Formats: sequence, structure tokens, C-alpha cells
Amino acid sequence: MKEFFENITPLQEVLFLFALALLIHFAISFLLKKFSEKAAKSKNKFDDQIIYAISAPVKLLVWYGLIFISLDFYKEQVSYFKSVTDYIDIIPIIIISWAFIRLVSGIEEYLINKRSNLNNDSIRLFSRLIKISLIIAIILGIAQYLGFSISSILTLGGVGGIVIGFAAKDMLSNIFGGLMIQLDKPFSTGDWIRSSEFEGTVEKIGWRMTRIRTFSKNPVYIPNSLFSSIPIETPSRMTNRRVNEVIGLRYDDIDKIPSVVTDIENYLKSNDAIDQSQAVRVFFNYFNASSVDINVYCFTKSIDKDSYQKVKQEILLKISEIIASHGAEIAFPTQTLHIQK
Repeated sequence: MKEFFENITPLQEVLFLFALALLIHFAISFLLKKFSEKAAKSKNKFDDQIIYAISAPVKLLVWYGLIFISLDFYKEQVSYFKSVTDYIDIIPIIIISWAFIRLVSGIEEYLINKRSNLNNDSIRLFSRLIKISLIIAIILGIAQYLGFSISSILTLGGVGGIVIGFAAKDMLSNIFGGLMIQLDKPFSTGDWIRSSEFEGTVEKIGWRMTRIRTFSKNPVYIPNSLFSSIPIETPSRMTNRRVNEVIGLRYDDIDKIPSVVTDIENYLKSNDAIDQSQAVRVFFNYFNASSVDINVYCFTKSIDKDSYQKVKQEILLKISEIIASHGAEIAFPTQTLHIQK
């Protein structure tokens, strides 16, 4: 190979290597395009992510090879090139690491789009941890290759970590709070959550804070450390919705209460929209100021708010019909004035 280059001028050598690299680049692009078209026809999208992850790094490796071979040929004439080639030996490792990072991102996207049983937030968390670990390993490897002592770097990093830990205590508590959210999973992206301080739908769980969209469509940014100190309710994970209503009858209709209670209870137990595995209770339980109160307590099968409201509306209208069928009336606030003679 060197004999061939000895018979041509330096400019011709560079042009030849450039043309060769360009030819290899187009050949690789053509092959990757064919593989991509073939992979797109398959039901499994994982191979698409692999091809996407390696395509750019492979092309970059070709151009790296052009630069390295060119410098290697001329390192005897130009002494500076020799030191350059000694240091760029590590570039292929960086390019391959970049390919792995792209592959991790592709696997993350594949698992999220696949809608598997894995939690999307957990997938994102582990993907980020793998990327960060890989980047740290690359940095330490480059440092050792350049002659730095890794043990000194780790010692300095440990001392620096303690100092940074004191200075950024709140930030670290938020990061660990985010990690605990991912591990314990009290809520996930898309869940409806509420507490005494906020209520809304979780849009994003970040490293430092969680973004919630309130029902008035305003974004609220909450530090992750706050979730470890306050109780959080996740209504979107409810199994049933509760109907808990107090129906007041007139004192004049107190003798009709037993039959009214029985009919309401029978109606609820025959209603397919009511979950019969849960408690169904209808009792007269209170003498109020202007009424005698009946408590209606049951759970609907549907957790969707619109469906629940329709079922509840049907139940209340039916209760009013049952009360009217017994000649009773629903009470409203009244006062009776007794005038003493």
C-alpha cells in the first residue's frame, strides 16, 4: 500500500483517500438503507432502533479512518502528526460508546412505544442511569489514557462530593425524592393526584421536580422532596367511585321510612351499575332540624367521572320516584312557630 502512495503526489494521496472514504460512506449508507427498509416491514421494531443507533457512528468511523490513515502516512515527514495519532487512538472508543448511548435511547423509545407492562418513568430512569454510568466510565478511561491517576480523581471527587453535598443539600434531596418516586411508584405520568396543597394530572417526573397540570390548565412545578413529607392521594387508581348521599324526609313521613328504605335498598341491589361486592347500605340514621335523614351508601363499577355522574343521577332520580310512590316528600328547611295563648 505504501509503495502505491510513493508513486503519487501528496495531493493525489489525499484525494485518493477522500474518494475511498466517500465511496465506503455511500456503500454503507446504501446497505443501511436496504437493511432499514427490510426491518420496517417486520412487526418487531427493535431492529429499526439498532440500525438507527449504529448508522451515524459507523459512518463517522469511516471518516475517522480516513483522517487516521492520512496522518499515519505523513507522521514521518511531520513530527507533529505522530503525537496527534497517539492521542486520537481513543476516538474509536468514544464513537462506539456514542453508538451504545444511541442504542440505549433506541431501546428506551422501543419499550415506551411498545406499551409493555414496564412503567415508562422507570424505563426513562434506568435509561438515564445507564447513559450517565457509561459517560462517567468513558471520562475516567480517557483520563487514565492521558496519564491522569484515576485514584486521585476518585479521591478528589469524593471530597468534592461531600462539599457539593452540603452546598446542594436541597437539590440532592429532590434527586433522591425523584428516585424514590420511580422505585415506590405512588404515581406515574398521566395519573391524577391531589393533596392539601395541589391537585392535577402528572405530566412529567423529572430528576429535580415534577410537573403537574391543574384542572384550570396551569402548570405547577413541585420539588420531588415535598412528596416524602405530605400524603398524596391518587384518585386515578381508584377501583370504584362512592355514592354517599343523605336524603331528608319530612317528619310527617316518619312512619313511611321503613318501606322507603327497603325499596331503595332493593333497587340498589338490583342495579347492574352498582358493585355488589362492595358495601350497599341504606339506613335511617339521623333526626335533623327540619328532616329525618336516610343515608344511601354504595359504590359504582365505573370509575370514569362522566359515567359515574350518569349513574349517580339515575340513582337520585329513582330514589325521588320511590319516595313519591309512598306518598312521602323530600324535606326542605322549614320553621314552625308556636304562639302561646
